[in-house]
Amino acid sequence: MDQNITLKIAGADFRVKASSPEMESAMRVASEEITKMMERFDQKYPDKTFTDKLLFVSLTQAVYRLQAQNKLNMASAEQAKLEAELKDYLNGIESNR
Repeated sequence: MDQNITLKIAGADFRVKASSPEMESAMRVASEEITKMMERFDQKYPDKTFTDKLLFVSLTQAVYRLQAQNKLNMASAEQAKLEAELKDYLNGIESNR
């Protein structure tokens, strides 16, 4: 069931719908993270526009997501390799009986 919630992001209130309690929690954590990043960019680049800082936040988050996806892909490949090695090892044990 969708729940209407209000998130404060970088000083502005936004009404959004959360499809589950887990989604609501994730949205609240994400909005806090965005706000903190905006504050850091405010301090680091006081002369930049709000839009520029928001683009920096978006770029940073996209890079983090791509890095995490790459790590996940590498972990999945390693898992598949280890499963194949384990299967070969177990087959070797079976054939030596």
